[in-house]
Amino acid sequence: MLGDFWKGLGGKLAERWLTALFSPACLFWLAGALARLNSGGWATVKAEGWVGAASSWTKELRALPVLVQGLAVVASLLLLTLSGLLLQFLSRPAVRLLEGYGTSRGLHRLLRERLGRRADRDIELLRPLAARQTADLDADELDVREKLIRAMRSVPLDAARRMPTRLGNLLRASEDRVRAHYGLDPVTCWPRLWLVMPDTARTEVVAARRSLYLSVQVWVAAVACVVWSVWNLWVILLSIVAAATTYRGFVLPAARQYAEIVEVCFDVYRRELYNSLRLPLPENPLAEYQAGRRLTTYLVAGSRRAEPVFAPHESG
Repeated sequence: MLGDFWKGLGGKLAERWLTALFSPACLFWLAGALARLNSGGWATVKAEGWVGAASSWTKELRALPVLVQGLAVVASLLLLTLSGLLLQFLSRPAVRLLEGYGTSRGLHRLLRERLGRRADRDIELLRPLAARQTADLDADELDVREKLIRAMRSVPLDAARRMPTRLGNLLRASEDRVRAHYGLDPVTCWPRLWLVMPDTARTEVVAARRSLYLSVQVWVAAVACVVWSVWNLWVILLSIVAAATTYRGFVLPAARQYAEIVEVCFDVYRRELYNSLRLPLPENPLAEYQAGRRLTTYLVAGSRRAEPVFAPHESG
């Protein structure tokens, strides 16, 4: 029975190891190990090669008592697990930081103006192309117009609403589109909409949000690798390159996908929000925009008037 217990424990440890080895925390500690090797243990690697060095280290580990080996494995797994939990804890404030919140007022204004000039330039380039009919544009002009439209979807049209980072602008532009189309404030309405959406929609949102936060955890791990510069200064440069690559190649695409899915949820399921609050459905886009603004005000401030008038509850 004790053998079965250890076998089962070993299987669970193997599963945990497999998960931990493909985590951002493992990348952080692997970078630290490589930095340490380059500063002190690199002579063994140069003399024996990676295979020979790994074989030497394995022999040294096997020479230890079994109990010490087991404690080393458990301690390593515990270290990776705790590091992963810390990265998960830091991912939410890291998203806020990458959005541009918490920056100093001067830096906030400087970065916002810099990105704003680029957005204004794209608007000026798009204006003449948007004024022409699609049939009058050649292939190159169509391609340029599509790229400019995609770029403009990542920046709020209102200059006062712009953020100092690309991630902040991307998420805020998504919020502004929902507000402009339906009059609904996404920050206020999203928790209510979440409760009335079907499980399939919530699964898609959770998956997109998990992808975003995982990419942010990789970014945090890349930034944290700066601490290994105590052994090698070149780690600073590699850390900056890894963080920038992660931000542009993973964080921004994941954020764009998450924002699009949230927008789709408002497109498809906003009717459920009206029904759940027993409010009449708007009859046209203009009425919907006005109703959405009234709904947002009602959710934020409430009402003691005889309006809004509740509609009969729709079952099913």
